[in-house]
Amino acid sequence: MQVKVAGYNIDSSLIAKLDSDIATPEVLSAAYARISRSKKNVEELRIEALEHIAKARNSNEKIIFEMGHASVAEHAVFNLDLIGISRHLTELVQRSRLASFTEKSQRYVTFEKDYLVPAELGKDTELSDGYTEICDTLFKEYLESTEPLAEHLAKCNPDLDRRTLLTLAKEDARYILPLSTKTQMGMTINCRSLEVLLTRLNQSPLQEARQLYELIYSQVSKIAPSLLRYTDADKDCFNLPELDFECSTALPAKLPHSQLISATENADARIMALLYFEQGKGDLKSLEKHFATLSPNEQSELWQGFFQGLKPWQKLPRAFELMEFEYLVTLSESAWAQFKRHRTATLIKASTEQQNTELIIPEAIQEIGRANEWRRLFAELKHYRSTLDPHLRPYLHLNAESTSVYAKLNLRELYHFSRLRCDEHAQWEIRDLALQMVEQAKPQAPYATSRLGGKSQFDTLG
Repeated sequence: MQVKVAGYNIDSSLIAKLDSDIATPEVLSAAYARISRSKKNVEELRIEALEHIAKARNSNEKIIFEMGHASVAEHAVFNLDLIGISRHLTELVQRSRLASFTEKSQRYVTFEKDYLVPAELGKDTELSDGYTEICDTLFKEYLESTEPLAEHLAKCNPDLDRRTLLTLAKEDARYILPLSTKTQMGMTINCRSLEVLLTRLNQSPLQEARQLYELIYSQVSKIAPSLLRYTDADKDCFNLPELDFECSTALPAKLPHSQLISATENADARIMALLYFEQGKGDLKSLEKHFATLSPNEQSELWQGFFQGLKPWQKLPRAFELMEFEYLVTLSESAWAQFKRHRTATLIKASTEQQNTELIIPEAIQEIGRANEWRRLFAELKHYRSTLDPHLRPYLHLNAESTSVYAKLNLRELYHFSRLRCDEHAQWEIRDLALQMVEQAKPQAPYATSRLGGKSQFDTLG
């Protein structure tokens, strides 16, 4: 056996010192694409690709776009710095499942007055002046709330250090910030996923999105021209007719809120059967039938034995993906920014342009007497927001505003979600929501779900 490092991510300033004609990840895509049809050693294939770039690019285009083997493009990976984009645009970018993102955190960093003014406002002075006035006021409230919050938290938690207190204060003060707030992120993405992302950006009505498209495409296409082609898809490929009836837009009385819509039936027996089936212990249907007939005591003993060696950092077997949960959740934009990171789940967010929203105000904000001021600012914001074109209104949605999300998670993903979000160190709103989801899940499969919970509570579970 041999293992050779074929390539790895290095800083672009180092790549710039190389021969620009061959310093491209296309050679890896071209070499790996030929593995399935060549007797040559993979190292020979990589050397050939490096020596004949034009041939490698032609091979990529034929294999990916003519033969349809798009996975070849996944071997080319880019690291991209996205600087000065709005929190609203991150929604579009971070929908990419097969990519990694690390974003500037509003929990840990104090955000100065830096927000995006949509280019669509153009020369309409009255409209743009109203926009900047509102954003300036929101940032002023954010900064003015932070120190009183820290002082209040210090009285309630005298053992906490100054840094922790400021982090907790910023965690709540950020709820007043708008989605126009600028941020930055690091993104690692393969070319196949990047092509999908570029198409999505190109389809957006936002000028900010199309500007990001141009900036990414113009740079990446120079480096890997053979791997990006279909980024200009039909913008009107899916159309829905107008509804002829009014739907309810009532919000739950308690926010955040989780409602379990459905869950896989007989999951305890079915998951256990699948675990034994994976070990070659019998026919799947016969195993399911057997485990369904066990008494509660027998099932409990069986599952306790299974979970006995489980550690808080371990992933559950794929058999746990058999059980699926569907939820309808209502949470703030702030909590959604954390929830959306669980990209292996199916997460579909209702459009913020049309939603009936309500503020989710942190308890500490109410305790320092700023809640009424936040509601007043929200009323002013909504009045101005109604004068904007619908696709621009989300820029002036607050982190505190509620949003509705359909979420479908399998049990394996729910375990991962609960380990992070039910933990005592998790942000208070996402923890509240996660605890609700776990509480609703456990009765559906009492044994398979028995170890759901945060890492900090791991030793007390089960």
